[in-house]
Amino acid sequence: MIVYNRFTLKNGLRVVHQFDPTESNVVLNTLYNVGARDEDSNRTGFAHLFEHLMFGGSENVPSFDEAIENAGGQNNAFTTNEITNYYINVPLENIETAFWLESDRMLALNINEKSLSVQQGVVIEEFKQRCYNAPFGQLWHHIRNLLYTNSPYRWPTIGQEISHVETANLQDVQSFYNKHYIPQNAIVSIVGNLSLEETKTLCEKWFENIEKPGETNKNTYVKDIPQTERKFLETTDLSPNPAVFLVWRGPSYKETGSLELDIFSDMLGGSEVSDLQQVLVKEKQICNAAECFYIRGIDEGIFILYGILNEGQTHETVELELFNTMNNFISKGNSNAFTFEGIKNKAYTNLLFEQINPTNRAQKLAYFENLENLEGINKEAELVKNLNLTDVLQQAATTFEQNNMSVIYYSPMS
Repeated sequence: MIVYNRFTLKNGLRVVHQFDPTESNVVLNTLYNVGARDEDSNRTGFAHLFEHLMFGGSENVPSFDEAIENAGGQNNAFTTNEITNYYINVPLENIETAFWLESDRMLALNINEKSLSVQQGVVIEEFKQRCYNAPFGQLWHHIRNLLYTNSPYRWPTIGQEISHVETANLQDVQSFYNKHYIPQNAIVSIVGNLSLEETKTLCEKWFENIEKPGETNKNTYVKDIPQTERKFLETTDLSPNPAVFLVWRGPSYKETGSLELDIFSDMLGGSEVSDLQQVLVKEKQICNAAECFYIRGIDEGIFILYGILNEGQTHETVELELFNTMNNFISKGNSNAFTFEGIKNKAYTNLLFEQINPTNRAQKLAYFENLENLEGINKEAELVKNLNLTDVLQQAATTFEQNNMSVIYYSPMS
């Protein structure tokens, strides 16, 4: 059980605190309620660009990383389609340095031609390496373009086109910062040997005087209607082997069925003894790899089932075998009980051990506060524990049909 405190500053900044006297360091985590889905369709990749820009210095801090290192700390960040998260881990005696640094880049990030040009170069190079020079580099572009027509989930976090970041100007970037990087659109979580009184004092000192116009992100987005027909894409890739990907839209993190499909994906393809490996790789030997996984986004769910073809196999054969292997697994019903209990116990144990890490705790506290369900952090392990096999298999059976499936055939580039 994670015991936490919660309060809101006068400027709208929400703060979640957890006192942990066993930790010598303190984690200060800042979650901004902005991700790739909040971008203009002609200016994608900005949320990810800002993940880089936020380390480029602010009004009073020319080098963010250097200041953290001098304080004996470490920091990093990540961006998704839904949030952007920054965290700092420093010794307790230097925690005020972390508050100063984080508040200064929230107050006045130093966005200039030089810093923008440098970070554009970094992001563009990352785009090229990940999307153009790696096997299945454009997989997420292909998947999202198939699954979504109008939704802002139709492009990946890195952006729809490299030109969107390449042609970004100071005005574009400053506008994005002014709209989203404001106290009322952020959550700060603090975990460590820092009392609630000290936390309130530091938050009021460093954050409460940051006043910026704007509103909290309402998180209202265009939603696509449910898919009712098979969608198909055939393309080439840098991979030396052909591949087949089967993709379905599913329930989001906030909806019933999301957890069930997450557990199902581990049952079907999460280990060397799973059915995908046993049937398609070892027994029939039509694939050299076959796996599946489920992405539990805040407002989206994506199930991906794929196989990498062995020589002499056709895409059509592997598509059918992937689908049939999954359906046969579902049809086994209670025969899957041993596998189910093992996967469920593993997921339950992982959630318990996850709480040991203070950085994980800080990030999850901010995440659940952003969901407006802070107590959910203390319920997720119990939700896993209470799952039953019938519900898991029923959710899979109703989700995975051929008429709501998106299919990608990859062939090696000649």
